[in-house]
Amino acid sequence: MTENTDTGAGIGLPAHARLLLAMARPRLDQAQRAEVRTLAALPEFSWPDFLDAAAWHKLLPLIGRHVDRYRLDRKQGELPAFPYPWVFVSAYVGNRIRNQALADEFGRVFDELNAAGLRFAVRKGFSLGEGEYRDPALRRIADLDVLLARSDTKAAHEVLSRLGYAQGRLAEDGERIEPYSRETQAFWRMNLSNQLPYRRVGGRPEISDFNVDICHDIFQKKSGNSADAAELLGRAVPVHLCGTGAWIPEPADRLLDLCSHLHKEATSLHFVEDKQDLQLSKFLDLAVVAASYGPAEWDTFRERVRDYEAESIAYYSLHFTAMLYPDSVPAEVLDTLRPEDTGYLEEYGILDGQPTRWGQGFPDRLFNTGRHTAGTVSNVPLR
Repeated sequence: MTENTDTGAGIGLPAHARLLLAMARPRLDQAQRAEVRTLAALPEFSWPDFLDAAAWHKLLPLIGRHVDRYRLDRKQGELPAFPYPWVFVSAYVGNRIRNQALADEFGRVFDELNAAGLRFAVRKGFSLGEGEYRDPALRRIADLDVLLARSDTKAAHEVLSRLGYAQGRLAEDGERIEPYSRETQAFWRMNLSNQLPYRRVGGRPEISDFNVDICHDIFQKKSGNSADAAELLGRAVPVHLCGTGAWIPEPADRLLDLCSHLHKEATSLHFVEDKQDLQLSKFLDLAVVAASYGPAEWDTFRERVRDYEAESIAYYSLHFTAMLYPDSVPAEVLDTLRPEDTGYLEEYGILDGQPTRWGQGFPDRLFNTGRHTAGTVSNVPLR
């Protein structure tokens, strides 16, 4: 991922968005560092807009590491330093402390699942932070996402209950976990491939609650696709995460899982309304994994996509990722996956039964918090 983001995807975007694109990578080479300083010195550049966008796209810890590592807090010739560098660096250091606490907790969960003889695979989160990013503090981790066979649901429930977890949401006072309404429970069972979240009160400023999300299929029920967790776990790869033994999906399954996750959140009304549908950090996750693949991995991935008839989902996520990170996805892979009709790329709300078209192109909408103007409303219950 060495392209100059001030051309291509960044054309026409405001200066703060172009800078965020330029910095949204785990490491910066010398040319990229020079581009960063040039963009930050533009007369039209807005630091408040940049700070807001970096937080919204969950990239503040990454920006903080860059500020510290590459001495962006100091002038370079006539180019100014980043103002208030402690804001960015504190986000990085604070995220390191937070993620270490999460790792301690989730390592304990892994140990108990292992002791119960349960096979599981870690999705996203620490598999990326300790893997491709090579620094867990670079990535803000919200919860523990694991694949688990449906047949192991009861046994996993017993393990998590012993550890103090309960299925529900954090109460408004932040001091207990309260059960979801019957409406929410019924909706979840009928429409989603995940269990209701398991939570335990965090009781600390940086962690309101610990959240374990159990998934039985990497595709949502309404997508028309299915990749059952039991099958994926048969191919899972053993790893060392959070200080103990765990598994992650086999490379082709892992990339397809990331594609499905991005597609689900980018097109579902619930995430659109919550302004979590399009976040640069999700595209970066895909890019760093995709960029590590060679011809053999890509051949297996394309075969896996065909097996699950998931061409439209994989193409959606990789197409937009390649717009932002052209070096991450080979052109021949996109050519192989491209459906005959690509009009769906500009649609959302399909899984909600309310297909709607975006009013502006990508990546402009990536940085527009008011992009959802169609009036369609998610039917996902929130309590």
